[in-house]
Order: sequence, then structure tokens, then C-alpha cells
Amino acid sequence: MSALRRLAYFSPLPPERSGIADYSAEHLPYLAELARVTLFTAQPEQVAAELQTAFAVRSISDYGPESSRYDIAVYHMGNSMYHEAMYHVLLRYPGITVLHDHGLHHFMATRTLPRGDFAGYAREMGYVLGAEGVDLAYRIRHGQAEYPLFTVSLSERVLDHSLGVIVHSHYAQHRIREVRPNLPVSVVPAPIRTSLGPLRSRAELGCPEDALVFASAGQVISIKQITSALEAFARLRGDFPHARYVVIGAELNPDLDLQTWLQERDFGDAVISTGYLADTRDFVSWIAAADVLVNLRYPTVGETSATALRGLAAGRPVIVSDHGWYAELPDNACIKVAPNDSEAVYQAMRRLAGDATARREIGQRAAAYAQREHSLDTAARRYLDFIEETFRRTTSVLAQSVP
Repeated sequence: MSALRRLAYFSPLPPERSGIADYSAEHLPYLAELARVTLFTAQPEQVAAELQTAFAVRSISDYGPESSRYDIAVYHMGNSMYHEAMYHVLLRYPGITVLHDHGLHHFMATRTLPRGDFAGYAREMGYVLGAEGVDLAYRIRHGQAEYPLFTVSLSERVLDHSLGVIVHSHYAQHRIREVRPNLPVSVVPAPIRTSLGPLRSRAELGCPEDALVFASAGQVISIKQITSALEAFARLRGDFPHARYVVIGAELNPDLDLQTWLQERDFGDAVISTGYLADTRDFVSWIAAADVLVNLRYPTVGETSATALRGLAAGRPVIVSDHGWYAELPDNACIKVAPNDSEAVYQAMRRLAGDATARREIGQRAAAYAQREHSLDTAARRYLDFIEETFRRTTSVLAQSVP
């Protein structure tokens, strides 16, 4: 490129409690070496000070009148309501969408149904499935059907308003091409900080130095099968009484009342819950303090797990569900278990508990893989390659349409 592209960058940003906010905070300095980036967010005055120092931060409402100042917009879309304001801009000013979750049904449902906007939800179902989708929405409303959160993606409207899409797995790319075969889609492995920097020790974290530590990190929701992992851990403690299980960075979630679940079982001090960790250093320190990370998920909405990647980057063996993006991880750099197979989870945990050499060797391969495929600078270059390709293609099409 002869000049740096001018990017309008839409994303949740710290201190918002969003994995995509953390993703952007880590990735932006590398992207800024290759492009001129302006950040757009719903509440610019609340953005973390270090980002305000390094970037121009504007209100999303400013973008429309200023859109001609930018070569292209980049929208980071996921399933939290942090994406709602940018979603409206995306529909009016198409750009490149980074689709963190292939399925956006949770987002579409949350932005309509709790507000009494059933018609809005029915419109989204109809957009994807036609009259059949509207009929299904009404049957759901009357308790005659369940929400197809994992089988009807509701991402098609976003796809149809995108000039191109970046995803982080071949699984997500395949799902998009099933419904929009002509839409340009680039697979860019999810970037993660692979140089961990100074971390807190187990002693600083209050974690027993001599314990065998298993851990799960991130949101505690039922599809992450945390209770299945804890049940396997309870069996394991019969032979490994010094083992501990840490639930890292968990927030209260109505989907699963973990505290009540734990209180109903006699885990004593064997299970440690850190609560929400606002400091990424603390979050990563806990992951690095673990001997084994358990990162199960089924079904999937096409997400890529930042917590699994942080575990790999920290050189920890990670137990994952053999499904979606997780199935694309190298077989020798993690332990894969069939979805919903509690016995397989137990056997994987038992194998790693009893074999320190296996833990070390798998962890070394995991760290090498993360460094090779998921580094921040490599992802930034691949972003810009696709951005340039999309910009050139779009301007060429526009030029041909002018009489």
C-alpha cells in the first residue's frame, strides 16, 4: 500500500466486560502500525485511558457525517448487547465485519424480546426462514416450540450488509458459505498475547503452592459444562486429594447458579472461585498458575475461545470439546473429548493428573502452536491484507457502475 488506510474501528472497548473488548485492546497497537485507526464506541468518555491516549476515540453517532473520511469501516460483532449501537451503523454503512460468533441468535433475541418487541424478533426469523420462520416465532411465543438458539444463526442480515467477513475458524467460514457462498470470507486465526509478561505467583494469588490445579476460565454458563467438569474432579480427588479446581473470572449468571450448586455438594476448600477479574494480568496469572485448563463447550455458536488460547499460550494442557473451532486445534497440543461425554472428561483429567511429563510436553507444543499461529502481529498483517483486498474490490465495482 502506498498510504496507510484510514479505518473506522467499531468494537466494545475496556473497561466494558467483554472478551471482544479485551481482544481489541490487545490487537489495536499492532493494527495501528499498519493503518490509521479511529475508534468508534457508544460511550467514548468511558474508554480506558491508555486507548484514549493512543487513539482518536469518537462517538458512534459521529460516524455518519464523517464516514467519507475513512477508507473502510471494521465492525466487531458478537452476541452481547455491547454491539447494539454499532449494529445499526453497520446496516447503514456496510464495511468489513469481524464475526466473533457465527450465530447471532442470542444477540437478536436479546435486543428484541426483553423489550416487548416480539415483532422485531419475528422479522429476524422471517428474514432467514421466510414465512416458516415467522410461524416458528409465533409458536415459540405461545410455548409450542423452543428457541432455536444454536440451529438458526440469524446472522444473515449482518452478512448481507457486509462487504467482506473475517472469522477465526474454518468451521465459521464453512457455515457462512453454506448460506452466502459468494460473500468474501477470510479466516484469520484469533490473535492472542503470546508473550505473557510478568505474572503473579501462586502465593500472590492465594493458591496452594503444592496443589495439583485444574481450572476453567470465563463465563459460567451451562453450555460450558462446568458442572460436568466438577463432577469429574470430585471423582478424581479420591486418588488425588491435594487437587484443587479454580473457577477463574466467573460472574453470576442466571443460566447456572454455580454457588448454589457447589453449596449442595461437599467440596470444602477444594473449589476456589475468583469472582470477576477486571485486571487481565490477574486473569492470565490464574490461567498460568493452573496445571490443566478445562475448556468445554457444546453446542457452539461458532466462537473461538480466548480463554483456551490463553491456556495454550501459557503452555498449559487444555481439555476441549471436539467440536467447532476446538476440533481444529492440533491433536498433539491439547486433549479433545467428545461433546457431552462425562466419562471422557474424567479419563482426560485423570491421565493428566497422573502424568507430569505429559502435561509438560503437551503444554510445550501448545505454546509453540499459539506463538506460530495466533500472534498479534501476524493477525494484524492478515487483517490488513483482507482490508486492502476488500477496498480494491469495492472501489473497482463502484467505478464500473458509474456511467
